[in-house]
Amino acid sequence: MTQFMRVIRDLSLFVAVLLAIGGVAAAADAPAAGTSPVTYHELIEGNPKAKVTIVEFASLTCPHCARFAQEVLPLVKKNYVDTGKVRFVFKDFPLDQLAMTGAMLARCAPADRGMKLIEIMFKNQLEWARSEQPIAPLRAYAQLAGMSSAQVDACLQNEKLLQAIKDEQSKASTLYQVEATPTFYVGDEKVSGEMTYEKFAAVIDKQLAKAK
Repeated sequence: MTQFMRVIRDLSLFVAVLLAIGGVAAAADAPAAGTSPVTYHELIEGNPKAKVTIVEFASLTCPHCARFAQEVLPLVKKNYVDTGKVRFVFKDFPLDQLAMTGAMLARCAPADRGMKLIEIMFKNQLEWARSEQPIAPLRAYAQLAGMSSAQVDACLQNEKLLQAIKDEQSKASTLYQVEATPTFYVGDEKVSGEMTYEKFAAVIDKQLAKAK
């Protein structure tokens, strides 16, 4: 059994343990009072008509992903996404159980706050990823993004959402040959690993020129 498959096998068990220790009482997939069922949706920023799309496959516990999120992505957003040149799509590729938990919370965040919650989790990665009780800070971040305690509980018990993220990860592995994080598709070019802004921008510029 590969490491990827072992991770996938353990994710459901881990979420079940979280539910048990968190005292969640609702049945699986049943929303708590005042909440709505959450279904899987893409996390996308930028012009939907942009000629180039960047797709990032990332794990919320990956330190290289965190550095990209803090040091490179803000410049990419400023110079390419906010100017309408590029569309950015974030896809979860959780490498461990904690990353899956964070991924579920980001998909449950209200309105357009999923990417903001991901930004908060990457910024504070060392605080929660190495904590003996990581759910407490994750819950606090989710509440900063506008989720109530009941919504957090319902989210972590959403088996359909969990399965959808696992299915997307499996698709990334089999169809797009994603093996590590971060992995990017900039247009039709696949790039992997940690990159400086200058090198990443060069790839974007090449794809923009190709798309003209």
